[in-house]
Amino acid sequence: MRTRVLPISEASIDEACKVLLAGDLVAFPTETVYGLGGLGLNPDSVSKIFATKDRPTTDPLILHVSSADLAALAEDEIIAKPIPALAVALVSQFWPGPLTLTLPKGPRVPFGVTAGLPTVAIRYPAHPAAQLLLQKLGQPIAAPSANRFGRISPTDASAVLQELEGKIPLILDGGPCTQGIESTVLSLSGSNPTILRSGAITAEMISSITERQTLRDARNLQQSAPSPSPGMLQSHYAPQTPLYLAPTPIEHFDPPYQYIFYENRNSKLPPGAYLLAPDQNPSTAAQNLYRLLRQADSIGSPAILIDPIPESNWAPAIRDRLQRASSGTALWQNGDWKLLPRAGA
Repeated sequence: MRTRVLPISEASIDEACKVLLAGDLVAFPTETVYGLGGLGLNPDSVSKIFATKDRPTTDPLILHVSSADLAALAEDEIIAKPIPALAVALVSQFWPGPLTLTLPKGPRVPFGVTAGLPTVAIRYPAHPAAQLLLQKLGQPIAAPSANRFGRISPTDASAVLQELEGKIPLILDGGPCTQGIESTVLSLSGSNPTILRSGAITAEMISSITERQTLRDARNLQQSAPSPSPGMLQSHYAPQTPLYLAPTPIEHFDPPYQYIFYENRNSKLPPGAYLLAPDQNPSTAAQNLYRLLRQADSIGSPAILIDPIPESNWAPAIRDRLQRASSGTALWQNGDWKLLPRAGA
């Protein structure tokens, strides 16, 4: 199969709709990462997403929808009635944008989208190309990240091509993603709202609407169990080169390794070192994370070592992705790096 890469235009959006309606898949940009999209209410298209990514069927998908009209989604039997008042308040504040809500599902949602769970994850993306695609298509798009399962999420079209060339017919090139990390996932299906995956919409932002505790530690989820949200498995987002997290600032360098720093601490950095936030802006670090992991991964060094991530509104999301992507911990001991495997790895 030849994979075409087309810049965003009315014509390329129309072409993407044709591909989707024919039952095939299209990669498209969102503000978070590029998605691998198929018809969200078509079981065959949903199955093709899992097969193309080699994604376990226990890991549910997100349905991307074309508006913030929850009542319309309920009438269309995509989410169940009654609609929680809290969902309406959150949607009013944060949609379109990087917040995914999990709600009781309606009868039209295929089994594969939800991994057999009674809830469905939905999001109204902010990227104008994604919005136009959804509006023209006129139905939800199921879309995980456009990469092979467990690998680094793509934040530009070239990364999608690197991952899926020859596996999908079309990539819509909308340039680099502006945020670079997947959406926050918030469950509204239980007695209390619960963050299942950290992202740009922080616990503090959500708490301003819910006025209740929303954090939940989901790191101990068993991989054999159906996951209540994408991105919750213990191993995810990983480069092929082993990635090790340094618990203290990196001050010593061994040439065979690649190094990623949060910022330049006015110290002498090794040649080729990568900076997540050269402007010291946490949102820049998030935007650069996957791109720099890919660059470091392409060198072929024995390991990638990364500096600690300082506190910020983006820190929980960045740390979460790095923890899941890591092979373990890097400690400087007796004049050498000790690369310790992650517990349970």
